[in-house]
Order: sequence, then structure tokens, then C-alpha cells
Amino acid sequence: MSKKLLAAALLPAAAFAQSSLPANDTMVVTANRVDQSVGSVLAPVIVIERAEIEARQVSSLPDLLKTLPGVQITTLGGRGHMSSLFIRGTNSNHSLVLMNGRPIAAMVAGTPDLSQIPLGNIERIEYIRGPRAAVYGSDAIGGVINLISKTSAKGGSETHLKGGVGSHGYGEGQVRTVQALGEHTDMNMLVGYERTDGFDVVAGAQQPDRDGFDSLNGQFGLNHAFNEAWSADFNAQGYDNQTEMDDPYLATDQSRVQAFQYDGGLKYQSGALTSRLEASYGENKLKNWLESQGESSAEPIHTGLTRFSWINSWTGVEGLMLTGGADWQQEQLKSDSSSYGQSFNAPDRDNTGLFAVGSYRWQALLWELSGRTDDNKQYGRHNTWSAAAGLDIDDNHNVRLSYGTGFKAPTFLDLYYPGYENPDLKPEESKNLELDFSGRYTGWDWSLNLYRNQIQNLIACQSAFSSCKPDNTDAEIRGVEVALGLETGPLRHDLSFDYTKTEDKNDGDQQLLRRAKQKASWLTQAQLGPVDLSTELLYVGKRDDKDFSSFPAERVVLSSYTLVNLGASYDVLPQLTLGGRIDNLFDRDYVPAYGYASPGTEFKLTADYRL
Repeated sequence: MSKKLLAAALLPAAAFAQSSLPANDTMVVTANRVDQSVGSVLAPVIVIERAEIEARQVSSLPDLLKTLPGVQITTLGGRGHMSSLFIRGTNSNHSLVLMNGRPIAAMVAGTPDLSQIPLGNIERIEYIRGPRAAVYGSDAIGGVINLISKTSAKGGSETHLKGGVGSHGYGEGQVRTVQALGEHTDMNMLVGYERTDGFDVVAGAQQPDRDGFDSLNGQFGLNHAFNEAWSADFNAQGYDNQTEMDDPYLATDQSRVQAFQYDGGLKYQSGALTSRLEASYGENKLKNWLESQGESSAEPIHTGLTRFSWINSWTGVEGLMLTGGADWQQEQLKSDSSSYGQSFNAPDRDNTGLFAVGSYRWQALLWELSGRTDDNKQYGRHNTWSAAAGLDIDDNHNVRLSYGTGFKAPTFLDLYYPGYENPDLKPEESKNLELDFSGRYTGWDWSLNLYRNQIQNLIACQSAFSSCKPDNTDAEIRGVEVALGLETGPLRHDLSFDYTKTEDKNDGDQQLLRRAKQKASWLTQAQLGPVDLSTELLYVGKRDDKDFSSFPAERVVLSSYTLVNLGASYDVLPQLTLGGRIDNLFDRDYVPAYGYASPGTEFKLTADYRL
């Protein structure tokens, strides 16, 4: 993983005597929607490759992301239960989640539930911290996470058969293949199944049972090169997940999420010009019901997202890159949506956006200016922009300064959910100022990130299951991210510490709910011949939450906790890899959110056979 972080104040003077290193030429596509090297991105970037996912043996996307700088994740139960992603203290729907660079059809709350997204078909993850609204539009206030599936067989055709077992009745099976269909066409396909009996996630809910999870998921993709200039891709993916849950009101104990997405693109590249046409369509359907009444009694909440994009870039002058494009998307709440016997209706919401990005490098200086205008059918026109500058102090040290604005339209849940609706909500608007320092040397690297994000009209209540309606407030988030990456013999260490102060300006500057001020992680990885080993240490500080069983809801403080996790894989044969993982090694009892239990120590064993 390319984590580049730690405080300059902690940097020994000897570091400045290190020999110079070549620029980081790892390529990413997420920052400005075009291919560029990490060294030319004026924002903190982390890339996770498939090899790391396999070495750490994680089972879910939240487990993989929770050790990253700036990330806090709250999961209301075990595998498959709802997970909320907080990047730099912003709301869980302030982060844009993409699949192959295209937005995922979200649940009605406005963001995909990361616990529902299968990890098996993800080949690479790109994570950008900070606002990217001037490039992507609404949602990209806290950051962007791009999940990239493998569609190329350039490394050779391969087929994997994978199976696993573990604690709490865990089991998984997967068939994954990437094939070259001739010289110009690649195909990839995955079919997977996962299940667990789980544990009792809310002990006081008068439902003393295990709360399990079953998932059937699949993915199919094609890449085709017509000639040296023209190429096309197509992807289809979906999942059907059922989760058992506890409800203190005894209204539901079963949940089912069915989601799919089709997306494709046509690309032209010749010389300095690149142009892409992209299209995607996806749906997400959520149903909750009591097992005693059967799934036929469930009332679905069903959303859809249609999107078209045209993206162009030009690099005809040395040091200059110009990017621009247009997006059109339509959000839909399908007509079969209902809740508590009432119809849950909302008008279709169209949004048209135009954006442009210009970056220029002159010797040790790099400048970037971006702007976007969005015409939202419901809320009118919103303009966002960002400006950034970077200076290579020498071959080892870099400093960046950036300022960016963002906005987000209220979700259908906020506006129209029966009994909790607030149609008078205003769009959220943000202003983010950031200063970054970094250093790279032989065998180690560091970075320091300082930021302040002011959010006007923050929507304070995101859940229809709380005892309050959503309303606008103002918030200020100030944060420091420091981390260190170093190599000691065969070990690679990535350490990070986050300080995140989130103040609700209309509630006595109290910390926003479920966001810790302090979070730290220490990830260690080693490759010893055919063996890959990893250890994770995660510390999450105290968090404020609310007890919604009382009226009015009372604010409570959740204790801090520390977890230790272990992962390993062993190449027994060139075709066979065995793996294993232990989560919560010391069986720490902690509270992820008020009223919810932790799973205790968990383990799993896997076998991956390559045909």
C-alpha cells in the first residue's frame, strides 16, 4: 500500500541527508478522472492492490478500509450488517464510492452500504482524501473511493477456485476467471457465495438469536481493443444479500438487499488526446420484514441511478494537462417503494454537470485549477471549484496547499421518508483548506496533512430509525493526519494517527456522533518466501452517540478500544495457496455503536486453487 505520512516535527535531521529517489510513478485514475501518476496528484492518495487484499485475508470491504488514514467505520453488527463510512469526520454520505470510476447506485440514504459490496472481484482500490466536488459534483465532500475490478488478461489467463470456513458458521465459495479471447479481447467473470450464522448483535432487543448473513454475488466484464486508438469495455455486477438483524421495537428481523449495475465505455486515444464516453445504470432494493410474517409482507425501498459521461484530456504541451467533460445523471425512487403502509414517493431528480481541470508543472512547481457547474432539477445551479499548488523542495520533500468547495443535495430519505420527512432541507455546502507535507527516502517515508472543512447546512439526522427528523445545522471539522511508512528487514510498517475534531455549531460545538477524535493504526506486512504475513493494530478513541430508546434521546459516550488482527497466506504449491485470519485476537469486548455488541474473536481458513 502506498501510504505516505508522519509529522515533520518528528522527522530526524539525518533524514535530510538521504539520497534522492525517483518520482512515484504509480498510475491512478480517480483524482481527476484521467490517468496520471501519484506524484502529480495534489491530494493525499493511497492505492491498495489485490496482492495486499490476499495477504491480509480480510473478508469485507469495511475490514480492509478501517486502518486507512482519515477513515472511521461503524458497523452495526457483524458481516453484512450496516456499515457507515466517515472520511475526515464528514457524514457517511459525503464520500463518493465508485466502481470502475462510475458511481454506484446507492441505497435511499444516499450512499452504498460498504458491508454489502463483495470484495472478491475487486482488483485495486484508489482512495483520495479531501473534496473532489469540482471534478465529480455532489457527494465528494470528504473523499472518493474507487473500486476497480480486473478486466485485463495481460498477465495471462487464470482461473481461481476458492473456498473457506470459519467461526460463527462462516463459509465461502468462489469461482473467478480472467481469460484472453483472442489478441484483442479480455473477459472476466466471478460467481461467489458467502454465509455466516453471525452472533446476537443487540442483546437487549428481546430477540436472543444469532444474526446471520447470506450473499450470492456475481460479476462479468469484457474489454476489447478495436485498434491502437479505439477500445471499449462493459461490466455487469450484482448481489443478493440477506441479513438477520435485531430490532428493539420488534418490527423487523430480516433484511434483504438486491443490487445490480451495468456500465460501459468507449475510449479513443491518439497522441496527446484522450476521449471517453461512459454510461451506467444501477438499482438498489432494500426490504425489511418479520420472519414470522414472511418476505411477502416486506415494503421495499427501491432506488435507481442512470448516468452518462463524456471525459476528455489533452497533453499537447510539455508539463500541461487539460481535462474537461460533461455528466448527466438521473436519480429515481421507484414506484414500488413504501414504508409503514404509506407510499414512499419522490420525483425523479436530474443533474447536469460540466467540469474542467487544468494542471501545469514548471520545474519544481505544480499548479492545478478545477471548476464545475451543476444544474440540479430540484435545487438549481451550484458552482464548485478548487485550487492547489505543490512545491518539490528537493528530490525527497514536497509541500502542497489546496482549497476546495463542495455541495450535496439532500437524499430522498431526508426529504420524503414517511413520518420523518423534511422537504424544506437545504443543500449542504463545504469549504476545505488543506496543507500537506511529505518526504520519501530509501526505506521509509512520512507525511503530515492539516485540514479545516467548514460545512454549511449539514444534515444532522441521517437515519429514519432515530427519534428525530433530519435538519440543517453548521459544522466545522479540523484535523491532523500523521503517519510513517518504513521497512525493517523483511517487514513493511505503515503507522498512522488521526486527530479529528468535529464541532456542531448549533449544538454547543459538541462532537458529531460516532466520530472519534483520536484513531491510530499500525499495519505490518512481510513476505518470507512463499509466506505472506500481516498484523493490524487499530485504536479507536471515545465517541459520542445517542440512546434513542429514551425521549428525548440522551447523549452517551462510548469507550475507546484497541483491536489486534492477524493474517497469513502460504503458497503450498504454484497452484495452491492456503490462508487464514484471526480478528480481535485478544477477544476485546467493545461497543461499535450504542446498543450494539461486538463479535469477539473470529477466525477463518481459506484455500485458493489456480487452474
